[in-house]
Amino acid sequence: MKYLIAMVLVGISVVMVGCDSKGTPVAFASTCDKANDDARIETTGYFNNTGSAMCSKSGNGPMRCPINFVETPGKEDGIVRAEIDLGAGASSIEDVKGKGLTIHDDKNEVIDNNQKVKIVADVNVLDTPREDKKLQNCWVVVKKIEKAQ
Repeated sequence: MKYLIAMVLVGISVVMVGCDSKGTPVAFASTCDKANDDARIETTGYFNNTGSAMCSKSGNGPMRCPINFVETPGKEDGIVRAEIDLGAGASSIEDVKGKGLTIHDDKNEVIDNNQKVKIVADVNVLDTPREDKKLQNCWVVVKKIEKAQ
Protein backbone atom coordinates (compact mmCIF):
# COMPACT_ATOMS: atom_id res chain seq x y z
CA MET A 1 0.00 0.00 0.00
CA LYS A 2 2.85 2.39 0.84
CA TYR A 3 4.40 1.61 -2.53
CA LEU A 4 1.14 2.49 -4.32
CA ILE A 5 0.81 5.79 -2.45
CA ALA A 6 4.43 6.65 -3.23
CA MET A 7 3.91 5.91 -6.93
CA VAL A 8 0.77 8.08 -7.04
CA LEU A 9 2.66 10.97 -5.40
CA VAL A 10 5.55 10.62 -7.85
CA GLY A 11 3.08 10.56 -10.75
CA ILE A 12 1.33 13.70 -9.54
CA SER A 13 4.69 15.46 -9.10
CA VAL A 14 5.74 14.60 -12.64
CA VAL A 15 2.46 15.90 -14.05
CA MET A 16 2.71 19.13 -12.05
CA VAL A 17 6.27 19.77 -13.23
CA GLY A 18 5.20 19.12 -16.84
CA CYS A 19 2.39 21.68 -16.53
CA ASP A 20 4.74 24.48 -15.55
CA SER A 21 4.79 26.37 -18.84
CA LYS A 22 6.55 29.60 -18.06
CA GLY A 23 9.48 31.15 -19.81
CA THR A 24 11.66 34.23 -19.74
CA PRO A 25 9.69 37.16 -21.21
CA VAL A 26 11.33 38.59 -24.34
CA ALA A 27 10.28 41.12 -26.96
CA PHE A 28 9.28 39.57 -30.29
CA ALA A 29 12.29 41.17 -32.01
CA SER A 30 14.64 39.46 -29.51
CA THR A 31 13.20 35.96 -29.89
CA CYS A 32 16.02 34.73 -32.13
CA ASP A 33 18.91 36.31 -30.22
CA LYS A 34 21.75 33.83 -29.72
CA ALA A 35 21.36 34.27 -25.94
CA ASN A 36 17.94 32.59 -26.22
CA ASP A 37 19.26 29.44 -27.90
CA ASP A 38 17.96 26.37 -26.02
CA ALA A 39 16.00 28.62 -23.64
CA ARG A 40 12.28 28.65 -22.85
CA ILE A 41 10.85 32.10 -23.59
CA GLU A 42 7.51 33.94 -23.56
CA THR A 43 6.66 36.39 -26.32
CA THR A 44 3.60 37.84 -28.02
CA GLY A 45 2.58 37.97 -31.64
CA TYR A 46 0.16 36.53 -34.20
CA PHE A 47 -0.02 33.25 -36.05
CA ASN A 48 -0.26 33.36 -39.83
CA ASN A 49 -2.13 30.08 -40.22
CA THR A 50 -2.92 29.29 -43.87
CA GLY A 51 -4.79 26.11 -42.93
CA SER A 52 -2.09 23.78 -44.17
CA ALA A 53 1.52 22.97 -43.32
CA MET A 54 4.10 20.24 -43.86
CA CYS A 55 3.64 18.53 -40.50
CA SER A 56 6.36 16.06 -39.58
CA LYS A 57 7.66 13.88 -36.80
CA SER A 58 11.26 13.82 -35.63
CA GLY A 59 12.50 10.76 -33.74
CA ASN A 60 10.29 9.84 -30.80
CA GLY A 61 8.80 13.33 -30.60
CA PRO A 62 5.21 14.21 -31.45
CA MET A 63 3.96 15.19 -34.91
CA ARG A 64 4.46 18.97 -35.24
CA CYS A 65 3.25 21.54 -37.76
CA PRO A 66 5.30 24.67 -38.59
CA ILE A 67 3.17 27.83 -38.58
CA ASN A 68 4.51 31.33 -39.23
CA PHE A 69 4.50 33.55 -36.13
CA VAL A 70 4.71 37.30 -36.76
CA GLU A 71 4.85 40.50 -34.72
CA THR A 72 1.78 42.05 -36.38
CA PRO A 73 -1.01 40.49 -38.49
CA GLY A 74 -0.20 40.19 -42.18
CA LYS A 75 3.51 40.97 -41.74
CA GLU A 76 5.57 39.22 -44.40
CA ASP A 77 9.08 39.51 -42.96
CA GLY A 78 10.68 38.88 -39.58
CA ILE A 79 8.82 35.57 -39.43
CA VAL A 80 9.57 33.04 -36.71
CA ARG A 81 8.66 29.47 -37.60
CA ALA A 82 6.60 28.08 -34.70
CA GLU A 83 6.24 24.31 -34.43
CA ILE A 84 2.96 23.33 -32.77
CA ASP A 85 2.08 19.79 -31.64
CA LEU A 86 -0.59 18.15 -33.77
CA GLY A 87 -3.48 17.00 -31.60
CA ALA A 88 -6.97 17.87 -30.47
CA GLY A 89 -6.22 19.35 -27.05
CA ALA A 90 -5.12 22.62 -25.50
CA SER A 91 -2.15 24.51 -26.98
CA SER A 92 -2.10 22.34 -30.10
CA ILE A 93 -3.04 22.37 -33.75
CA GLU A 94 -5.78 20.13 -35.09
CA ASP A 95 -6.47 18.98 -38.64
CA VAL A 96 -10.22 19.63 -38.94
CA LYS A 97 -11.85 18.02 -41.97
CA GLY A 98 -13.05 20.69 -44.36
CA LYS A 99 -11.37 23.51 -42.39
CA GLY A 100 -7.70 22.58 -42.44
CA LEU A 101 -5.34 23.20 -39.56
CA THR A 102 -6.94 24.90 -36.56
CA ILE A 103 -4.92 26.31 -33.65
CA HIS A 104 -6.20 25.94 -30.06
CA ASP A 105 -5.09 27.97 -27.03
CA ASP A 106 -4.49 26.71 -23.49
CA LYS A 107 -8.26 26.73 -22.88
CA ASN A 108 -8.84 24.71 -26.07
CA GLU A 109 -10.46 27.73 -27.77
CA VAL A 110 -9.79 28.37 -31.47
CA ILE A 111 -7.21 31.04 -32.36
CA ASP A 112 -7.49 32.96 -35.63
CA ASN A 113 -4.86 35.07 -37.37
CA ASN A 114 -6.15 38.34 -35.88
CA GLN A 115 -5.95 37.11 -32.27
CA LYS A 116 -2.85 38.32 -30.42
CA VAL A 117 -1.33 35.47 -28.44
CA LYS A 118 1.41 34.90 -25.90
CA ILE A 119 3.41 31.76 -26.55
CA VAL A 120 5.74 29.90 -24.25
CA ALA A 121 8.29 28.15 -26.44
CA ASP A 122 11.72 26.55 -26.60
CA VAL A 123 14.03 28.48 -28.94
CA ASN A 124 16.44 26.89 -31.42
CA VAL A 125 18.83 29.43 -33.00
CA LEU A 126 20.52 28.46 -36.27
CA ASP A 127 24.33 28.49 -36.42
CA THR A 128 24.28 29.61 -40.06
CA PRO A 129 21.99 32.51 -41.02
CA ARG A 130 19.13 31.76 -43.41
CA GLU A 131 19.41 32.91 -47.01
CA ASP A 132 15.70 33.77 -47.01
CA LYS A 133 15.65 37.08 -45.12
CA LYS A 134 11.86 36.85 -44.53
CA LEU A 135 12.49 34.16 -41.89
CA GLN A 136 14.38 34.89 -38.69
CA ASN A 137 17.36 32.70 -37.81
CA CYS A 138 15.55 30.42 -35.41
CA TRP A 139 12.49 28.30 -34.89
CA VAL A 140 10.50 27.72 -31.73
CA VAL A 141 8.74 24.68 -30.32
CA VAL A 142 5.51 25.94 -28.77
CA LYS A 143 4.63 24.61 -25.31
CA LYS A 144 1.71 26.90 -24.45
CA ILE A 145 -0.57 29.31 -26.33
CA GLU A 146 -2.60 31.95 -24.45
CA LYS A 147 -4.82 34.72 -25.75
CA ALA A 148 -3.18 38.09 -25.05
CA GLN A 149 -4.70 41.52 -24.51
